[in-house]
Amino acid sequence: MKFLFRQKRLSHLNVQRNLFVGFSALLLFVVFLQTLFLFFKNEKIIISPPELNQSYWIEGGRFSRSYLEEMAYFFTHLMLDVSESSVLSQGEILLRYVLPESYGNFKTKLLSDEKRLKKQQLSLCFSPKTIEFREPLAADITGILSTYVGSQKISSNQETYRIGFVQQKGRLFLKSFETIKPSQEDNDETQS
Repeated sequence: MKFLFRQKRLSHLNVQRNLFVGFSALLLFVVFLQTLFLFFKNEKIIISPPELNQSYWIEGGRFSRSYLEEMAYFFTHLMLDVSESSVLSQGEILLRYVLPESYGNFKTKLLSDEKRLKKQQLSLCFSPKTIEFREPLAADITGILSTYVGSQKISSNQETYRIGFVQQKGRLFLKSFETIKPSQEDNDETQS
């Protein structure tokens, strides 16, 4: 009697053991699959700074349009809302975001802008009106560039600037900042 009871108990324990081993193997397989999928998944980061009106996202090498738009406005402000006293301090902030290969070009432009602004005692103010995306990481900003001597406005022109970005390791860098001539815009449209 005791022998049969022990045998039943042993077979019951074997069934339980086999169920738990099977369940553990299934859980191990699920964890392995999750780990495998995690290697191929890019993390999506949602950014919502308190001083800006929009939220942004960054996923792997992709950026939301709102993020590119805000960064384009920010870089335009640093480059074009300057006076002889602020051009270098704003330029130092800008240079933190510049692609290492383009650093020399931007530094040279900032130094030449400083000399020109000091020599002519100028201040610049740019009021952006529209932004148009040319390719995934390039934007054209059109607005009014006003030039001042002291507090007197001496000129006001509509200008378009093309800003080129580059993504490296999930971070956005400034690659280029160029003035677009109206004839150049027409040529770009006919080539597209």
